[in-house]
Amino acid sequence: MTAKALLQFDTPIMTVVLNDPDRRNALSHQVFDDFERCLDEVETAIDSESCHVLRIRGEGPAFCAGFDLEAMANGALPSFLERLGAICRRLRHLNAVVVAEVHGPALAGGCALVSACDIVHAGPDAAFGYPVHRLGISPAVSLATLVPGTSPGAARALTLSGEFLDANAAVRIGLAAAAHPDRAALADAVTTLCDRLAAMDAPTLSATKRFQNELDGTFDADVFARSLAASLATADSEEFEARIEAVMMMKRTSGA
Repeated sequence: MTAKALLQFDTPIMTVVLNDPDRRNALSHQVFDDFERCLDEVETAIDSESCHVLRIRGEGPAFCAGFDLEAMANGALPSFLERLGAICRRLRHLNAVVVAEVHGPALAGGCALVSACDIVHAGPDAAFGYPVHRLGISPAVSLATLVPGTSPGAARALTLSGEFLDANAAVRIGLAAAAHPDRAALADAVTTLCDRLAAMDAPTLSATKRFQNELDGTFDADVFARSLAASLATADSEEFEARIEAVMMMKRTSGA
């Protein structure tokens, strides 16, 4: 079985590639399994002091299109929220600089992953947002990292409006550090950034990241727990069950 998340090493740089392009890298049971396995290996490499830069990108036309709908319709939503919250916490607490290379959609759970990264670069086709209210799901699980990474007002608007941001708008609110004119320029810029970080002193970068986490509150595991709890409160509602069933019925009817 092909891994749905791959880990590549170019010491001291590690790259996690979300590898389910036909499903736009939607977060399924297997994507979560493989992503978590990759992060286990990432933490081992960091502990051995062999690596201190982590690059995350998606294979195919999207970075990550959110949760797998079919799995949610079959009762996976509470587990998926818990796993997403745990991955976001791990990314923020890694003793490595985490760089997201975003092309195509980074929606819902995909946008949550982006918000947990330290530096985000986006391509011209990038799209960020939380189109989850139509399913009766709260995107609050993302707020632990989205609020300090942008601003309370920007995070409030993004998670309540259901609107999508393009790369330039993401830069304006602080979700992304830079926007690029095409995918090749995006990849080149992220490679240059990762090479520059790789040449830096790892303990100094780690100390800087830890202090930033202290300043913005994301060092506190309770912040992540409370964000997760707010999303879990909607995960088993009758509203969600009715809405996800309606979405799946439309998919079956359309043959999608």
